Amino acid sequence: MHQSGLKSLTPLIQGLLLLTCLTILLAGLHMAAPLVNQVLLALFLAVMLDPLIERLEKHGLPRLLTSLSVIVALLLLIVIIIGSLSASAPGLIQLSRLASVQIATQLHALTFFLSEAGIFLSTNLVLSFIDTSAILRLITSQLSLIPGMLSWWLMVFLMLLFMLYELPVLKTTLRTTQHRSGVIRALLEGIQSVIVYARVKTLTGLLGGLVVWAAAWLLGLKFAFLWGMLMFIFNYVPVLGSLLAAIPPVLQTMIFFDIQAGLLVAGFFVVLNLSLSSVMEPLMLGKRLNLPLTVQLLAFLIWQALLGITGAILAIPLTFLLKKVWQALQALRELE
Repeated sequence: MHQSGLKSLTPLIQGLLLLTCLTILLAGLHMAAPLVNQVLLALFLAVMLDPLIERLEKHGLPRLLTSLSVIVALLLLIVIIIGSLSASAPGLIQLSRLASVQIATQLHALTFFLSEAGIFLSTNLVLSFIDTSAILRLITSQLSLIPGMLSWWLMVFLMLLFMLYELPVLKTTLRTTQHRSGVIRALLEGIQSVIVYARVKTLTGLLGGLVVWAAAWLLGLKFAFLWGMLMFIFNYVPVLGSLLAAIPPVLQTMIFFDIQAGLLVAGFFVVLNLSLSSVMEPLMLGKRLNLPLTVQLLAFLIWQALLGITGAILAIPLTFLLKKVWQALQALRELE
């Protein structure tokens, strides 16, 4: 009765009704982003860690104990990373204070070069558009967020513990119903592809982070560990991630060395990005996640706007799972 009532509406009314429902759904998702981010991240980690837990369980270890041990190890790793990054804060503050002097020196050389070409710029005018104290404000604001960040991760890992413990029951239920539901079968296939995708991105992120760390250390750049960590984290962000991670070290090189060195570092990041995203990842992934580049960029923009940095990191897995479910629903509709 409801379906016949909807079919009696004009295509325009149907489209407006669908758009209204979608707007309400997305607005609710955006408002609930703090909680949704924790649930999605815990679920993503549970799916990723489940094969490791199963392997340890086969050796006679209790599932609850292995899950708790893995979670404690991850929590300690995050605490160590946050502590290492916090230790870089005094150096970053000092860097921001020295940056204005270095920028002025670089601008004097640049304005002199431009004046030779007939283009006259005032160094003070250019400096008025550059706020080096923004780095200090950013560091201070991020340091104040550390206690909340730790409690946020603690809640994620608490949900992760229960998810890992209950996951075998859920998997058994899904396997018993997948032969009757094409949607569940498509979802399980999509999850397997997402697991492979996450492993490949983790591997390439680790490789890229180590390469950036080593290169920054060899060049004598300060905060080499921080730049390597940024490369690892932003590697999960599709399309633009590794390029965004390149901005801080490139700017640091331009300010404290020269523009030519900064351009060389930028070229290094471009080559590294192409090597990872255009050579290694396609070879390791094959055609598991066959998403066009435009779709990946749109997915990044939409999920980032809805869920922030967590949405940006999980943009490709979420989009691919939605695509698989949509294709399964379309197949069921055609059968009907």
